[in-house]
Amino acid sequence: WEKFAPDTIIQFGSRIVSKKVVQFIEQANPENFVQVMDHPNRHDPTHSASLRIESGIELFCQSLLDEIQSRTRTPWLDSLIESSNIVDSVLNGYVHADQKVSEISVARIVSQLVPEKSGLFLASSMPVRDMDMFASPHGAMISVAANRGTSGIDGTLASATGFAAGHNLPVTLILGDLALIHDLNSLSLLRSVKQPLVIIVINNSGSGIFSFLPIAEFHDIFEKFFGTPHELTFEKAAEMFGIDYYSPKINREFQDVYQEALMNGKTAIIEIKTDRRENFDLHQKIQERIRIAFQS
Repeated sequence: WEKFAPDTIIQFGSRIVSKKVVQFIEQANPENFVQVMDHPNRHDPTHSASLRIESGIELFCQSLLDEIQSRTRTPWLDSLIESSNIVDSVLNGYVHADQKVSEISVARIVSQLVPEKSGLFLASSMPVRDMDMFASPHGAMISVAANRGTSGIDGTLASATGFAAGHNLPVTLILGDLALIHDLNSLSLLRSVKQPLVIIVINNSGSGIFSFLPIAEFHDIFEKFFGTPHELTFEKAAEMFGIDYYSPKINREFQDVYQEALMNGKTAIIEIKTDRRENFDLHQKIQERIRIAFQS
């Protein structure tokens, strides 16, 4: 990471989702780390900020543009672009049309296909992290939202419904099975919303994020208390609330049904069934492939 260490970082908004980005900022220890927020609350967990500016983002950017002189591309920027393209190439290798749909390919494909004049709502736990890690940088410019309930996952569907109503835009929601189970009654809210929600639920029969934590090595207690497995699916829930339902198995099918749901203009549930162990292994495999790509 040393060759990418910047002299100055400008952060817009509050908490950064990516733990790796936070660690990078702490390790880089830039001479200038400027935080721009439209509120007075302090969000600086690494105590790295050298300057806080309380301002609306648009106003700040406009004021900054007046002071910036035009510059040519630098070797530092070229190196960043080259590295980004390497990562992009590796990730594209895991979303082939005939491959089994995965939690990673869901994030990748949605980021590529979600249309302009729509919104994207990401649940806590793995959905927001996977989108942060694996989204394509070439997708549409859209409004993205997330929130964290008291227990992390509660109220996700209700919040996404409010997001769709407030923006008066169609919304794609990605959430996990436990988050949907905890807020299943909010499916009734969808009848009162003018804009449709495409609900993509990742069903890995439990909580996937704990597989990435050290507790996963304690096999005698992990499944019962942290994995919390279940045998539920959501087809009958969709039927009960009169919602279109899809269950694609491969990436081509997922891409087709997602686009079909968007074009239909009706609320739909797309259930993606995955395996927690396979998902963990795939994350590790991709990280290793990226390391190899940078070494070659």
